[in-house]
Amino acid sequence: MIEYFMNKKKIYKSYIKYYETDSVNLDYIDDIFNEKEWNYLNLQNGPKRSIEAKKSLYFGKKAIMEFFGIGLDEIKNVSLLKGVFGQPVIVTSLFFLMNIGISITHTDKTFGILLFDQLHPMGIDIETKTKSDSEFLETYLTESEKKMIKESDGVLSKEVFFSAKESLSKILKTGLTSPLEIYEISKVDMDHDNISLFYKNFTQYKSTVVLVNDEIRSVTFPINSTKIIEGEYQWN
Repeated sequence: MIEYFMNKKKIYKSYIKYYETDSVNLDYIDDIFNEKEWNYLNLQNGPKRSIEAKKSLYFGKKAIMEFFGIGLDEIKNVSLLKGVFGQPVIVTSLFFLMNIGISITHTDKTFGILLFDQLHPMGIDIETKTKSDSEFLETYLTESEKKMIKESDGVLSKEVFFSAKESLSKILKTGLTSPLEIYEISKVDMDHDNISLFYKNFTQYKSTVVLVNDEIRSVTFPINSTKIIEGEYQWN
């Protein structure tokens, strides 16, 4: 799905797509990878890790093809590699991809791909909702966050907060390697099925969370950006 965001009168385009993990047959996708990607794939240890890495690269490149309407010949000139912090990076000489960033997340059932203009940083995360609400996450919450969850009448959860923070960490390119208190959520707005979360120490960003069946899907973007709904903006 293509989405547009307005920030300081400028429009930024992004593409978000969710793929079912089992929707691809690994026996028929080798042609999409180039030499650099094969070098990366051959370094993966164990069959589970190898399959996850291969599907991650495939869905990432598939999203690029869909977003830009390019074919197999062109996507072979695009390398989806890992940066020094493990973050996915698009490396290519194709001019229309020069400033495009990518954020990737997955569960056992779903891969989420987010393509965005690097002038307008974004991050994505998916978590699987559990009956126990991942009790181990309790130790990563501040007292203020615990209070917000308790007073939300079951709308908020530890997993919702964790997913939002994960999507923020994708922008910061750190992963959740820092103490989670740094990512403390200071405010939550709830509007029907949409949850907006704001941060104490990263006031320049906000996260939106939607619950889809048994999944928690989060996207983080600049706080002063507004998503443009079709028909609300008159294009010149």
